[in-house]
This record gives sequence, structure tokens and C-alpha cells, in this order.
Amino acid sequence: MTCAPLLTLAVDLVLPLVVYYAARVLGAGQGPALLLSGAPPALHLLSGAVRRHRIDGVDLFFTILLATAAAASLMGGGTRLLLCKDAALSLVVGGWVLGSGFTRRPLAFQLGQRLHGGEAARARSATWQSHAGFRQSLRVLTLLWGAGQLLDGALGILAALTLPTDTVPLLARLQSLLLLALAAAVTAVHARRFRGRHGLSLFGDPERMTRAVSRWR
Repeated sequence: MTCAPLLTLAVDLVLPLVVYYAARVLGAGQGPALLLSGAPPALHLLSGAVRRHRIDGVDLFFTILLATAAAASLMGGGTRLLLCKDAALSLVVGGWVLGSGFTRRPLAFQLGQRLHGGEAARARSATWQSHAGFRQSLRVLTLLWGAGQLLDGALGILAALTLPTDTVPLLARLQSLLLLALAAAVTAVHARRFRGRHGLSLFGDPERMTRAVSRWR
């Protein structure tokens, strides 16, 4: 469980950057290199769906998003337009994440469920139903993550339109990492304060969550 987020971060942010610059070194144009750099996260997403033998709402959304981006990229329009399309994905993701914050199951709750299974997932569902503070905290974090993605996309489009095109992929990845690190730090602080106030973990220890739920029953 502890290695999964690091693997996702490497595949979605670091590996595309490696593929892009490796393709450039081997003589590929900027457009083909950008298209190739989108392959690792797409394959990672699809392989995860195959391993779980199902595609849930999160998988389906990102699969459609990646397929749409690939189709749009094949339509051409120049390197800067390709870079803008890449940044626009963050805007779409940010809008979707923000929208999920107002649904019955916001993204922060869904991701927490993915970390656990069986009794722990059922305990989290029971906590969601019975604990207003738990629901509010996960909605706040979802809105925070969505706002971060919108900011990432807006800054990415600005960079794509104004900076040298070969520097944009590196700067965009560094920018995304910085914003993710900031969101992770705020999430950790918020989760620690919530645990101190309510004696519950927003994402962690399933046994502690189960014991807490059993005390409320």
C-alpha cells in the first residue's frame, strides 16, 4: 500500500518526462515525442483496470480522458497546441475533481476506499454515513485537490504559449510535482489535525477505523 502512490507518481509524472527527452535525443520531433510521453500513464491506468477485473468511475473517466487527448493530438495543430492540450487535461481533471466534491462520493473518499478492502472498506463506508466531520474533511480535501489541478492547468497553458517548447515538458512536470507536494503537505496537516480532534484516520489504519465504528454502534 505504501509503494503504490510512489509508483503512480513515477509512472504519471517522471516516466513521461524520461520518454519525451529520450525520444528527442533519438531524433523524434516534438509532436511525436509528446504523443509517446503519454503512453506510460495510459498503459498504467489500463493495466490497473485489468488487474482488478473491472473499470470503476475513476478508471472510466481517465480512460476516456486519455483517449480523447490522444485523438485530439493526432489532429495536429503544431507543438504549442499539443502542449496546450496537455495542460488542458489538468483543467478537465481539476473540474472533474471539484465536481466530485459535491457528489455523494467525492474523490478523496473513493481514493481512501481503494487503499483498503473488505472489512476496512465497509468500516469507512459506515464512518462516512455516521460522521459529519469525516464527510466534511474529505470534501474539503477533494476541493483542494481540484483547485490545485486547475492552477496546474492554467499555469501549464501560460507556459506552453510563452516559453521555449523544449523546456515546457520539464517545467510542467516540476510545476506539477511542486503543486502535488504542496497539496500532499496540506492534506497531511489536515489529516493529522482531524485525527487529533476525532481520534479517526481519514485514510490510514483500517483496524483503528473498525474499532472506532464498533464503539459508535
